[in-house]
Amino acid sequence: MNDNSIYEIIKKCYLQYLNREPDDAGLKHYTHLMKTNQINEQELIKTFKNSPEYKLSHPVDIEPNTPVDIKMKKEWNERTKMDPLFVIATDHSETEEDFWNSGIDECNDILGVNTERYQKIIENKETSNMNILEIGCGIGRILIPMRKFFGNVTGIDISSEMVQLGQKYVSDISNCSIVENNGVDLSEFSDNSFDFCYSFIVFQHIPEKQIVENYIKEVSRILKLGCLFRFQVRGTISTKPSEITTWDGVQFTSDEIHKIAKENNFEVIEEGSYKEEYYWLTFKLKK
Repeated sequence: MNDNSIYEIIKKCYLQYLNREPDDAGLKHYTHLMKTNQINEQELIKTFKNSPEYKLSHPVDIEPNTPVDIKMKKEWNERTKMDPLFVIATDHSETEEDFWNSGIDECNDILGVNTERYQKIIENKETSNMNILEIGCGIGRILIPMRKFFGNVTGIDISSEMVQLGQKYVSDISNCSIVENNGVDLSEFSDNSFDFCYSFIVFQHIPEKQIVENYIKEVSRILKLGCLFRFQVRGTISTKPSEITTWDGVQFTSDEIHKIAKENNFEVIEEGSYKEEYYWLTFKLKK
């Protein structure tokens, strides 16, 4: 087998099983193994399917026609069983100290503490009376620091495994609660009941645009007029996943986001680059 044939086999496996182009180190490694007959194509496929990277995208076997909300719940429950810290904050999962400290930093970043954004969020309100919602809170990494700023903070998550873990961490915190939701709407909350809403590294995992759009629509319902929604979606990064999964979710352009904002009575007051993976936005619900 010549080098070109080996390269094509390896590239196909990367795209099919890891959802990306091969990196130089991986390509070199597997080329050597195949050229020296240490593995064949079937063994290469088995290696990829047993890798942690593959299991993140395909943590459990799901029937093809399974409704997307059930699929998301099952797959995130399975990811949580693997390693909750890693699947929540991959870059801050080596130690629990780093994990929880990163939540403090990201809480401050989301709020824009000591910036104009924070002033717009509180807008002369008494912070002890403010009601805050986090969509996709996991086990409370960002939610727990948030409770020091506001009177009441609520986090929702689709994973019952995440919720059960998170509830243990917040059980002794009177103004902080974590509840399980259905992963597609905010039907458990009444209209005009929150003073601020946020979501981080959550929508980027959702496999259907309609679900993300529905969440934004729901936030416009549960937010009080004039209040802010700070969130992040997956931008149109050049390394677009070859397969949309509950790990590598859908991407949004700036035009799409502005259209969604307009349809739901939001004004876009902050916008990052839609060509980045972490495409940050702040919406303000019009009065």
